[in-house]
Amino acid sequence: MNYHAHIYWENEAQRFEALQLRHPLHEMGCNLGRIWDEPIGPHPMAMYQVNYNTDIQKDVENLLYKAKLHILLHEDTGDDLRDHTENTRWIGRPLALNLQWLKDYVKGEKQNELS
Repeated sequence: MNYHAHIYWENEAQRFEALQLRHPLHEMGCNLGRIWDEPIGPHPMAMYQVNYNTDIQKDVENLLYKAKLHILLHEDTGDDLRDHTENTRWIGRPLALNLQWLKDYVKGEKQNELS
């Protein structure tokens, strides 16, 4: 099983903490997404995505639980709407995602906005 973590920040101190996680996550074998310094897609604030699998899930999530950030953890099944709404877990305060954006994306109406 593959997983995503979305690591969010609201200010420069949190951004610094979030970016400090990138090196250890990369060393664990995660694939790291682009750094977005503004909301993107369904995500309500600045963030980046981390991709990882079952083999390293425990180590990755143990590291993330130590952070003082807002982090969304979810499965990556290929069904973006399901993955962001069902069986999700949050570290820190849960954030409201733009579910209408996700519904439109799934219907193919927002394909070019994440490029």
